[in-house]
This record gives sequence, C-alpha cells and structure tokens, in this order.
Amino acid sequence: MREAVASVERTYPTADWRIIIVDDYIDPDVVARLRQLEGPRVSVIEKDTRRGFSGTINVGMAAADDDIILMNSDIVAQPGWLEALQYSAYAIDPHIGLVSPRLVYPDGRLQYAGHYHARQHAPQWWSHFHTGAPATRPAANVAGYNRGASGACLYITREAFDRLGFFDDEFWLGFEDVDYAMRAWKLGVRSYYQPAALLIHHESASRGYSQGHRELASMRRFWGRWEEQLLTRHVPDDAPLDVVLGPASGPLWEAYVRSLADAQTARVVTYHRVSSAERDEDVIARLSGGDRIVLAADWTAAETVWLATAAGGLPVYLLPGIESASHPGDPALQAHIIAGYRPDFDYIAPNPWTQRQLQHETAWEARARIAPALVPAALPVASERVVVVIGASAPERDGIRLTLREFDHVLFALDDVDSSADLEAVVRRRPRAVIDLVARANSLVPLALMSCGAAYISPSDPVLGHQVMDGYNALRFDPRDPGGLTRALVDAISRDAVWSELRRNGHATAERAAALAPEEFDRALKTFAASPI
Repeated sequence: MREAVASVERTYPTADWRIIIVDDYIDPDVVARLRQLEGPRVSVIEKDTRRGFSGTINVGMAAADDDIILMNSDIVAQPGWLEALQYSAYAIDPHIGLVSPRLVYPDGRLQYAGHYHARQHAPQWWSHFHTGAPATRPAANVAGYNRGASGACLYITREAFDRLGFFDDEFWLGFEDVDYAMRAWKLGVRSYYQPAALLIHHESASRGYSQGHRELASMRRFWGRWEEQLLTRHVPDDAPLDVVLGPASGPLWEAYVRSLADAQTARVVTYHRVSSAERDEDVIARLSGGDRIVLAADWTAAETVWLATAAGGLPVYLLPGIESASHPGDPALQAHIIAGYRPDFDYIAPNPWTQRQLQHETAWEARARIAPALVPAALPVASERVVVVIGASAPERDGIRLTLREFDHVLFALDDVDSSADLEAVVRRRPRAVIDLVARANSLVPLALMSCGAAYISPSDPVLGHQVMDGYNALRFDPRDPGGLTRALVDAISRDAVWSELRRNGHATAERAAALAPEEFDRALKTFAASPI
C-alpha cells in the first residue's frame, strides 16, 4: 500500500487528485499503519465489517466526487499512466466510460491486457488476453475496446458512474469487474483497454491463485445474470443477416460474399459499407440489438461489427485469410489486425492453413471452413497460343517470353486479378496456360483462373494445398528451383494430355466449390446460431 500511494505521488505530484484508502482487514493494527499514510490528499475510511472486494470499493466510490480510479493496494504506477487513461476516456470516443490499463508482473510478464469470455476453452470463465506473455507482445500493445474491465485498476468517468452506479456487492471475489463492464455495455457505455497506461501489479501480494467457495459463488451469480446472452444464446434460423463490407474487400471478394449471402433466401439480407477500419457509428446504431447475424467480410469491418454486437446479436467473421500477411512491411498494422481477431466472433476460414494459423496467432478456433469460389462459365472448347502471366517482374516476364518463343506462344501480362474486369480480360484471351505468381490467401482467384480453360501454374505454398493440387488441377513448382517454372510451362503448352486433364479438373474443382459454398455457409450460420460455445 505504501508503494502504491508513493507511486501516484511520484508520477503526478501536482495533478488534482485525492486518494481514498478503504480498509477491509478490520484490524486495529492494520488501520493504525494505514493512518500513517494520511495527508492533505490521502484519507483512510474504516469499516465495522468485512464486505469483500465489491463492497469495499463501493465505500470508496461513494466518497468520491469526480472521476474515479479503482486501484488495488499492490499496484505500482508508472510514468504517464494517468494521462493515457484520461486521454482514452475523453479523446477517442464519447461513449467510452471505463478504461483499463496494461498491467504487468514485476518480472515484466503481462498480467492484464483486456478481458475475454473463454467460450472455446472453459466457457464458465473469463480470462485475460496474453497473460504471462512478454509485455512487449505486439497485439497486447494495441489499444482497443474491452469486453470486460480490470478491477485491479480502472478509470471510471463521472458520467459513467452516474449511469452505472456501484459494483454489485454480492460478488465477494471475482467476476465483479466483468459484471460491471457487461452492465456498462448494455447501457451503451463502452469499456476500453489502453496499453500506454502501464502499471506493475503484484497480484499475489493481495490475492492467492486458488478458486475458493466465494469465487465460485461469484461465478454462479454472474452466470445467473448473463447466461442467456452468452452461454445459452440462441438466434433463430431465419434471423436477418447484415453483411458489413470494408475497403479491404476487393471487387472479387465482395462478389463472392454477396453470392453466399444472396443464397440465404430464408433470411432478410442487408448490405452495409464502411469507409475505413475506424468504427462507423451509423452502422453500429442500425445493427445494435435484436436477434440478428452480423457478418464482417474483412478486417476493416471487424471493429464496427464487434461494437454492433457487443450487447447482443451474433458476430460472424468470414475470413479472407490471415489478413496481416498482406502487410509485411507494417508491423503496427499487422498487430492491429491480429488484435481485431476477437474470440467473440464465429469464424469461417477459407482453408485449413488459415484455421491453423488463426489458432496459432490468437488461440481461437474457426468453427467452419468454406473454400471461396465463384460460379464458373462453361469450359471453353479450345485455347489460343497465349499464356497469361500474373504478378511477374520484368526479368521474370523476359525469361518466360524466351520459353514461349520456342513454342510459338505469346505472353499477356497482368499485375494482378482484382476485379471481374481483370478476370474477363484473361477469359477473352482463351489462354493455354495461366502463370500466377501472386501469393494468394484463399482459393477465390486460383479457382476463377482454373475455370477459364487454361492450365494453372503457380509456386508451391502451404496455404492452398487443399484446393490447388499439383498434378491434378494445377502444376506447382518450387520457387527455389530456377528451372521449375520453365518445366511446368513446357509441360502445359507442349503436352496436350497434360493440358486437357489439368483444365478439366480445374474447372470441375471450381464448379464443385462454387456449388458447395452456399450450402456450407447456410450450415455454418445455423450452427453458430444454435450453439454459442
């Protein structure tokens, strides 16, 4: 306690604050030692009986006149902590009323970086993100909205307190802070996590790690209040579907998303567009509340969807892939994207690799998997002596041209296939082969290129192993092998049997995937609606 008080005085000696110490030991010797800390801005409140954590902090909150900061006695504040909390409370979003800091153990490991409902691991409990990881973990250093709140250190604006009132003092130990945050979200008060506010928490100094009868009783009280929203939530099979598309959804991805949603004939489907990764309050207001499914089509839509469903509804994330991989030169953006993969979403992955990588990056499981594909046109009868090359550098194009001259073929180059116009440009040329050198996060473009009647050639990679199958519907080469691409290209343009089988199997693969996708999407939504954990 002495160090906690000293750390506040040391970090903000001239700020306008006062400290209220509430004793819960009910021991004269302890009270006498606490009285030694009293001063012009530090006061001590004695109680006659023990009231547990919630009851004790309620006594202190009742004595406060302005904004409130709850702080455990084993906290040591670090420079800048208060500014970061106040900035988050007042400068980011007028709906924010609760702000939790980043808490670390004395050895530098993370103790608190936000709350989440552990519905996939131990659904009766709530957990802290990244507990035990280094405090420098990138995703833990991303500020963002927080489903819970830290009772160990929590900034509460006066406006939020006036709306929320006190903690429920029937919680003796545990769940009281999450309950407070859940009540806040229900009333439209948002909770936030700000890692720039850093404090050291000697957690075991004030509380052991065992879960006794009182904590288990708190758990039961919590679920008696919130189980219908979380543990036993049920969304009707015909619940409306709201699809939110952001700027990260390119034209082909949007066409695929719409093909899935438009096939949901038993639902009312509405599309919404956000202009950036920042929250869209208009969309949030339209989608908040009620039994509805709200789907994020990409990472730039994720925050808006999460906020719209924070107090109810079913958030679904149709993953194009692990989207941070598209930004290798921007580690801050990568961390932001990964931090946005929240456990509250039900995820649909495009392939097994993305399922595994999502779990590796976040620990969350994708509960469904759908290979993205668009309905192909009929397989062309023949091809021209053209090879389409996508994503090649100038030296790579020159090398491919040399090979094509030997076989009297010409090259048509594209930087990428981002739209239906790009795809149509490929189809019009009726190519013998398509060389795709762009790293793909999902099967959407590869299957579209396969279905145009060409032999599909691409570098080997683990991402698309279940959809792009070497020797069956594609020719894949080791990018480390200087002659690998040339050998694959020669096979495709000189061996009619190879070309014929590859194009037929490629078109059939795309056709099957496109037919299955709407069925799998419908099945996934019904599973998510009926089974929240």
